[in-house]
Amino acid sequence: MEFTIAHETTYRYPQRVHESYTVVHLQPRSDTHQYFTKFDLTIVPRTRVFSYHDRFGNMTHHFAVLPDHDVLSIVARSSVVTTLPAEPSIPRDLDRANLVSDPLVETLYDFLHPSPYIEFGPALRRFAEDLGDPNGDLGGWYLRAGHAINQKFTYDRSATSVHTTVDESVKRCAGVCQDFAHVLIALCRYRKIPARYVSGYIFSGQEGSVLGAEASHAWCEAFLPPIGWVGFDPTNDTLINDRFAKIAVGRDYRDVSPVRGVFKGPTAGQMSVNVAMDSITNQ
Repeated sequence: MEFTIAHETTYRYPQRVHESYTVVHLQPRSDTHQYFTKFDLTIVPRTRVFSYHDRFGNMTHHFAVLPDHDVLSIVARSSVVTTLPAEPSIPRDLDRANLVSDPLVETLYDFLHPSPYIEFGPALRRFAEDLGDPNGDLGGWYLRAGHAINQKFTYDRSATSVHTTVDESVKRCAGVCQDFAHVLIALCRYRKIPARYVSGYIFSGQEGSVLGAEASHAWCEAFLPPIGWVGFDPTNDTLINDRFAKIAVGRDYRDVSPVRGVFKGPTAGQMSVNVAMDSITNQ
């Protein structure tokens, strides 16, 4: 499928601030499952934008606005083509031996161990034990774990914040897509399956019933040889298909937050985010 994506982030400050420094992850990735055909980043007040690829291969943009300002607007416009099937599946013969013998596993240390948002606390360990051992069928266990999160957790924007840890999410059994993804990643890593955090977008279509479609979305990717990285969205209880557009990957949310920054000033700002994702396939 082919999509256009408009992501607008606006900061408004009650009093003028200065020396704001911002880093963004908003440019879609190009890999074997998608490629972007257009990307444009507009900043107001106008300033020079720099870019680089981070250690996870994400395109990262950064900029500074030094003069006094009371509004900062960041608008990213993208066009992306996705190539995954509409109804993907996982083979049932993905066992532990395939994973242990794969030469790439040695390079995936970051995705096998705890990270700033991923921890193996008591609540997470109990959840993992309830799911059982995945050795005989890694793919089936991965689907079962994602489904269990979807059934156990309530989607509630007021239950957590961007700083909520995995154990806090498990104890509350509630959160948003970021929390759902973090829990699935933690379960995988606890069971020695490499897993990473993915930020991006999901297209809701005309039904409008897809959770997380109104903003940046998040899901999990697990490394399951010989297939490779397999994405699952526990928020919507589905394998990643052609309705998902990937922006960035990392250990957890901290590595790939869409927009983050600092500024000098006497007061905090109010942030608003608007995302529009439209399909242009067959138009």
